[in-house]
Amino acid sequence: MSRPEPTIKHQLELDNGDIWQLLHAPATYVITYKNKPVNIRIEHASLSGNKYKYRRSSYTELGTAIAQVRRYNKIFGCTDFGYRIVE
Repeated sequence: MSRPEPTIKHQLELDNGDIWQLLHAPATYVITYKNKPVNIRIEHASLSGNKYKYRRSSYTELGTAIAQVRRYNKIFGCTDFGYRIVE
C-alpha cells in the first residue's frame, strides 16, 4: 500500500536545486512518561569526554509513536511510557 499524496502548504526552491516543501500534518504524537512530555538522551563515554545523543520524541505517524512507546517500556522495564496527540 502506497502512502497518500501529501498536501503541500508551501514550497521553496533553493539556488542549489533543492526543493523544500511544507506539508500538512494532521497530528503530531509526543512521547510521554507518566503523562508528561519527555526528551530521551543517550550518554556515550569516550576518551575525549562524554558525548550525548538525543532521541526523537515527537512523530507525525501514529504507528511510529506506538512502536517507540513499546520499545521504551521494554528498555526501561515499565509501562509508564505513552503518547499524547498534539493537533
